[in-house]
Amino acid sequence: MTAAKIGAIGENDVMLIFKAVGVEVFPTESREEGAAVLSKLVKEGYAVIFITESMAVSLDVEMKKYSSRMLPSIVVVPGLKERNNYALERLRQSIIKAVGADVMKEK
Repeated sequence: MTAAKIGAIGENDVMLIFKAVGVEVFPTESREEGAAVLSKLVKEGYAVIFITESMAVSLDVEMKKYSSRMLPSIVVVPGLKERNNYALERLRQSIIKAVGADVMKEK
């Protein structure tokens, strides 16, 4: 049995954290670069792909192409740049898809 490949895409500073725990890192600074790396990782069979929030915002269309697939699991993580609740909203949508209800809805 082979181990699942795990990769991370995003700003160089954040990639150092992933590298420290043994994740393959792909530092990117532009949308075009990020889209190319995401496509490459999917083709190479990565099971989990972490993407920093600021990079994920610009790759939203590309990420949606893979949302109905079992793999890869694309996980948006907060980065060091300004946060805009994109990661939280993606988490909310994933929970709604899995559970069938918005359990994060404010009362």
